[in-house]
Amino acid sequence: MDVRFESAFVKALKKHAAIKKDVERKVRMVMEHPVELGDPLKGDFRGFYSCPVKRNFIMIYLYCAACRKKGVDEFVLCSDCEDIEDETLKFVLFGPHDKAYGIK
Repeated sequence: MDVRFESAFVKALKKHAAIKKDVERKVRMVMEHPVELGDPLKGDFRGFYSCPVKRNFIMIYLYCAACRKKGVDEFVLCSDCEDIEDETLKFVLFGPHDKAYGIK
């Protein structure tokens, strides 16, 4: 499985370094069961999954095989979609629930 981390995810992880071990553990779990472990999102985040890390911290990720199977790849519009394999996980965002979803 190809695993990619978007810059926003890495930046947020550095900001919340105190729970880095929890995030690493959860990333490994998601790699084993990407669809079963995450909750599918709707609306502006359709095609993505969220997974709780600790208390109110979540991570948002994209599993390319599920995105394509559901036919939402045209909505998600990844710039590298045609260049990557189905078995790719993209960890996009991480942080407190409200910040991860852009709620102020």
